[in-house]
Amino acid sequence: MKILFTSHSSGAAGAEQSLVHLVKEAAARGHIGTVALPANGALVELLRPFSGSFQIVILRSRLWMGRRYTLPVGLVRFAQALCDLPGYLRLLKEEKFDAVVINSSVAPVPLIAAHLSGVPSLLMVRESLMTNPMLKSAFPKAVIRRLLSIWATDVVAISEYVAGQIRSASTIIYPQVSQEFLDFQPELRHDRFDQGLKAVMFGTVSPEKGQLDAIQAVRIARDRGTPVSLKLYGHGSDSDLSALRATIAKLGLQDSVALKNSTSEVLQAYQPADISIVCSKNEAFGKVTAESVLAGRPVVAYGCGGTSEILLHGGGICTDPNPTALAEALSSIYDNEDLMHKLKKEAVLSPIRGKLASSAGEVLNRVELLFTYKTSVRAP
Repeated sequence: MKILFTSHSSGAAGAEQSLVHLVKEAAARGHIGTVALPANGALVELLRPFSGSFQIVILRSRLWMGRRYTLPVGLVRFAQALCDLPGYLRLLKEEKFDAVVINSSVAPVPLIAAHLSGVPSLLMVRESLMTNPMLKSAFPKAVIRRLLSIWATDVVAISEYVAGQIRSASTIIYPQVSQEFLDFQPELRHDRFDQGLKAVMFGTVSPEKGQLDAIQAVRIARDRGTPVSLKLYGHGSDSDLSALRATIAKLGLQDSVALKNSTSEVLQAYQPADISIVCSKNEAFGKVTAESVLAGRPVVAYGCGGTSEILLHGGGICTDPNPTALAEALSSIYDNEDLMHKLKKEAVLSPIRGKLASSAGEVLNRVELLFTYKTSVRAP
């Protein structure tokens, strides 16, 4: 097959890393094609090992949903996005792809172009479209949901939470995580908190991810006598990072909360920690939650969205979405080592590992079905 993969971003966050797994699986199956990125970025290097099968082209694909995309800004952004349509139509006409895989619902042009060109398309919906306050648009969310179902040949949701919002998803396939997490076999030890409760938190620094809540929870827990410390890993805008630093200083947590840059050695960063913290309120899936469980590190998380869906399999505590409830959970774990041992055992034995191991292959199976459908329609 000749496949076009498209990405809304050239970064190296969860959605982009999942795309790398899809391209890797496609190349392993002998497929060829193109990966269209909106700009040069970290994703280019992640995709380079597959350049023998998939070329990389830079083709602008602007968004129709974003943090500030309300009227009239949202209309302007959509009009700008439509200006990218000729480039995609030209690419589809010249390369004659058998299928298009769109890796996100926030960039409409690749999906529109595939629809207009008559090329079967698979849309990966990786966003909690209806509930995420960071995804604003000039169009009502119900209209966006309807358009996606019209334009896409097949729709895959990355969690039950997302499927319940998009409604048109034909199946649910969890996104694949890095192979090192799948291969890692955590030890089940009855550790003691001799150096206090050490927590870690990963993710892009933003209000949606809730780093400010985590910092406030640390302050509340420490005021109650729980010696908890926290390392925060992630990149973000200058304003969001400044807000974090200011809050750390205001709460007097300079010795207890460390703000780190993003790291490519995530599994190694989990090892010194006892637990991880997840404060997202609209996580479509919860890649960080899944990785923490695979690393054998229990999760203390807001019981929202895809995060709670993952922890239904065990390996963490879900709390009400506020810093006080989070702090109470931290104190409970510190005060009860048997609880910590139970959560760690659940993480080590979690069936989530099996659900994540073959997800890229499952997506490619559906792409190949699109090709089968296309050829059967063309047959006389």
